[in-house]
Amino acid sequence: MADIEKHVSSANLSTTEKPVVDDEDIYIDPEKERKLLWKCDMFLTSLLTLAFLSAYLDRSNIGNAAIAGMLPDLSMSRQELANAVLLFYVTYVPFELPGSLLVKKIRPSRLLPTFVLGWSLTCLGTGFMTNVPQFYVSRVLIGFFESGMYPALAITLTTFYTPKEQARRFAYLYISVGLSGGLGGLFAYVLLKLDGTHGIAGWRWLFIVEGALSVGIAFLLWLGMPDSYENAKFLNDEDKEIMRLRAIKHDRYMRLNETFDKKEVVKAFKDKKIWLSASIQFFGDILSFGVSTFMPSLVRSFGFDSVLTQLLTVPIFFVAVAIYIAVSFWSDRVQQRAIFMVPGALIVVLGYSMLCGIPMHQRGVLYFACFLVVPGIYVMLGLNYVWMLNSHAGYYKRATAIGINMTVGNCAGLVIGQIFKNTASDGRYLEGIATSLSVALACAVLITCLYIYKRRQNRIRDELTTDERQRWIDQGKTGDAHPDFRYIL
Repeated sequence: MADIEKHVSSANLSTTEKPVVDDEDIYIDPEKERKLLWKCDMFLTSLLTLAFLSAYLDRSNIGNAAIAGMLPDLSMSRQELANAVLLFYVTYVPFELPGSLLVKKIRPSRLLPTFVLGWSLTCLGTGFMTNVPQFYVSRVLIGFFESGMYPALAITLTTFYTPKEQARRFAYLYISVGLSGGLGGLFAYVLLKLDGTHGIAGWRWLFIVEGALSVGIAFLLWLGMPDSYENAKFLNDEDKEIMRLRAIKHDRYMRLNETFDKKEVVKAFKDKKIWLSASIQFFGDILSFGVSTFMPSLVRSFGFDSVLTQLLTVPIFFVAVAIYIAVSFWSDRVQQRAIFMVPGALIVVLGYSMLCGIPMHQRGVLYFACFLVVPGIYVMLGLNYVWMLNSHAGYYKRATAIGINMTVGNCAGLVIGQIFKNTASDGRYLEGIATSLSVALACAVLITCLYIYKRRQNRIRDELTTDERQRWIDQGKTGDAHPDFRYIL
């Protein structure tokens, strides 16, 4: 094994897993690696997906409750509902970047379950609140507890999976976004039938039951969440040895074991491609938050009653999940991101154009437009996040990139409640729809710019002479600045 490690230290591997030199120094049995990845998918990724599902259910059920009687029961106006949506992000946004940097110092196996338990109990308690100020406090608390979730999930996944394997695993996480929309509508349909049971309104049952389910997920995480492959209970000794070899193979750029260096954080803040990615995330989150929170209201504006509306939202999100999974597998297979993201953004433009221009009496066509909007958003936003992770090497630079990306992206929550608060004379959310259409166009332009920049960087490195390559190395260019690093496009 020592001989293997000695040879490995000189290997030059890019994050696209295309070796600059022959990759004969390490041999991993493909069948054993396949079984290892299956174990990671079944135990680790499924746990993280449950945590993500819990977060999105407890975050987005406000939209289902809003059309099920919550507003009159709490004497809440539409403006106060918009304020409640905004307040979630008052604590969610500022704590994400610190959370990204602290994940390595505070054990993920304890940090994540604690956060899940915190937002779960808050959600459960929301079912017993009686006025608007109490509801505001619950949204602030849920925002705080959820702020550390995504950095912990993302960094954990990137330590178990190589860049080539990540798109489909993040697709599993983003399944939760779609499932939260679909299951949220389904749960609402079922739980609203409990309206009046034990003197409790149906919308209150929605918060109580979903909060209780999330408490159960918190305990599952407490029992099974690992800090790293070294203490993962679902891996045997042979699996851990394979994981160790995989880590050696990819640590040239990923540097998972590096100690904290503020220079890596500064590098991230100076990297223009991080800010381009964060801008895409911001505009994409305006679209995502819009459909996750206001899709029930949007569908109801077509003229359906509140109970049928809850059911009609279900297939929209389930179809979006299926499409996103298929595209993610395809994206991993061809190792391309932008060629899927730009069409996704343009399909969103088409969907919102239909919602903006089709007469309100053509309910079937308007409903069909929703099946264009949501899948396009998922493809664009989900792949943007994976693309960002693929493009940054070095643990703390990547952790900072995650924090910047999510902090900037979630600033969208500060505006989304304000653009979907008014309806036109025909009941259409014209302001929100028109804004979303413009934002989707902006995403297509930004994705194209980022693609051109990364392709140019790859070309520059491909054309380096041997002396120029060595000069880059002598200058201390490491991580994604290393001359052998290539960007996935």
